[in-house]
Amino acid sequence: MAELRILLVNRHMNIGGVETYLYRLAAGLVARGHRVGLLTEGGLWESKVVEAGARLHKVPSLAGSWQNVLPELSAVGYQIVHAHNYHSARVGRRLAAELHLPYLMSVHGPRPRLKQLLFRDWSRTVVVMSEGDRENIAWPGGVSKNRILLEFYGIDTDRFHPGIDPAPLRNELGLTAGTPVVAFISRFSNRKADVGHALLDAAPALAAAVPGLRVLLVGEGPESASLADHAARVNVGLPQPLARMIGPRRDVEHFMSLATVAVCTANTALESMACGTPTIAAGRTGFMGLVTPSNFEQGRTLCFADHGRSPEPVAGHCFERVLPPLLRDPDAARPAAREVAAMIAERYSVSRMAEAMERIYLRELKPRSA
Repeated sequence: MAELRILLVNRHMNIGGVETYLYRLAAGLVARGHRVGLLTEGGLWESKVVEAGARLHKVPSLAGSWQNVLPELSAVGYQIVHAHNYHSARVGRRLAAELHLPYLMSVHGPRPRLKQLLFRDWSRTVVVMSEGDRENIAWPGGVSKNRILLEFYGIDTDRFHPGIDPAPLRNELGLTAGTPVVAFISRFSNRKADVGHALLDAAPALAAAVPGLRVLLVGEGPESASLADHAARVNVGLPQPLARMIGPRRDVEHFMSLATVAVCTANTALESMACGTPTIAAGRTGFMGLVTPSNFEQGRTLCFADHGRSPEPVAGHCFERVLPPLLRDPDAARPAAREVAAMIAERYSVSRMAEAMERIYLRELKPRSA
């Protein structure tokens, strides 16, 4: 088919689920023969966009500087502007109007309805990544249901797969084989960071129930300092640190492979499950618990506790209830985890995700009758 020229817009490219989705989407679209650009302020993952074969249009401030790159964007000849989440959509709609291009917005997470009432930058068609997000915006103050298209994330199963050797990372961290490890892997922002705090609240009780336990916090975000302080308080008086603040890493798949159990949400939960790791879904909308073949589709509709309404609020007692049996008998949950990994490899590839978005772009580029 003919080459499409697609401009993605996202404020940051720091480590996070949306940012991971964007560089994978770019890679998938480039592999299908399309030209892709990204307008962004940049961040740790900006190099991934370039590696994917996309063009980076970097500005110091998305809201304040986008007009400065209009000649550059116009020269490329983009055909559609695709903004991701609400902040970027405020720029994306105006940018598309300046370039006289179709405009598309994707929603990646829930938004309070009062804020939706004040939002004026919806696209004619809005893409959501879960049924939970669809329900969140499908109301008279948001978007009518017939304007909403449902898609989902794709996982790079060449990178995230069962069988990754955890030994080098275990040696780096000074851990011995058989050490029970809970890895919280997330962006440390707002309600996602609350999951880390709840896990740290539970850590002393978990360590009493599971000798030798280590809790690792992998990620970055505005709540990093708060989580680091909490981890330090948990470790007071202990001969060995129970909780360790790891920070941002580019090799999260190795932490997923190392973990006895991972605690994640959204895209990161899919990555962890793709590695064959028993994964507890807990995120900004609450606590779902261990993802298994029987509840996988239910979890997907909630984007694994990132969208919609999760079964219960996140609290320390959730982890105290669910984690001890998984940590005491780590082999028991592995067969189901491997089954989930196989489901993800079959259904949620990057190529399928890119093909689905290609169909949406073609739909939006078709002339519509008035």
